[in-house]
Amino acid sequence: MVEEAPESGFYQAPTLLRDVPVTHRLAQEEVFGPVLAAMSFRDEDHAVELANSTHFGLVAGVWTQDGSRQLRMARRVHSGQVFINNYGAGGGVELPFGGVKSSGYGREKGFEALYGFTTLKTVAIKHG
Repeated sequence: MVEEAPESGFYQAPTLLRDVPVTHRLAQEEVFGPVLAAMSFRDEDHAVELANSTHFGLVAGVWTQDGSRQLRMARRVHSGQVFINNYGAGGGVELPFGGVKSSGYGREKGFEALYGFTTLKTVAIKHG
């Protein structure tokens, strides 16, 4: 029982699982809940390999004080959003939100979201 939990409804206490094998469902599927599947890695390349080994790519988080590593990892990780030294819902309506791979199609929020409601047309006219 968690004292801060509401008296009615459903509540799941946050759960941290360590040493999760990369092939385990918790490491391969999107888990929408307060669950973190933690895995150790040898180096930067191994961390990217683990992060990109799933068919999903909604949101990723990178923690490092090295500025060049922050941007390098953000480019290399296949994810719709990458948070650096923080993790959250992703700002206001001006920041596009959406995943890659099997984590969705298109973007919500921002100007990019409007493109899904438009159709591009090219008209070419020869004069003379």
